[in-house]
Amino acid sequence: MGRKSSTPSSLIFEESDQNDALMKQIFDNVKDVPDKEPPPDQTTEQTSSKKTRSSARDSVKRPDDEIDLHGKTRDEAIKMVQKFVIDCYQKNFRSALIITGKGHHSAENAPVLKREVRLWLERNGDAYLSDFQEAPPRFGGSGAIWLNFK
Repeated sequence: MGRKSSTPSSLIFEESDQNDALMKQIFDNVKDVPDKEPPPDQTTEQTSSKKTRSSARDSVKRPDDEIDLHGKTRDEAIKMVQKFVIDCYQKNFRSALIITGKGHHSAENAPVLKREVRLWLERNGDAYLSDFQEAPPRFGGSGAIWLNFK
């Protein structure tokens, strides 16, 4: 194995009284950097609208578990979904996510897995699920199915 050749650095560090003055100048200008928190003079109306948007986005928590079916055949996907649903139910999960994809690369140019998984859930999910629906946009939207367990 070859050794790396090291070249000496061209940086030179010098002690100087100017450093103190330069640092003072830098820290004096720090007040110009915006804070992460809103300034205290912001009206409560503006603050409450930000909280509303933030809490609406956070109202959908992450699922307890998820499974991704991209690249699976119809048979593989159904077997995986069956095991996944039963496992999540037995672990007393409240919610889970099945990522089916949108079907853009399917041989039939249609969402085969999404359709088949939904059919399986409709026929077999009653024992485990209170309901299921299209996932919220931040969790895949029409390319995923959100499960709520009993």
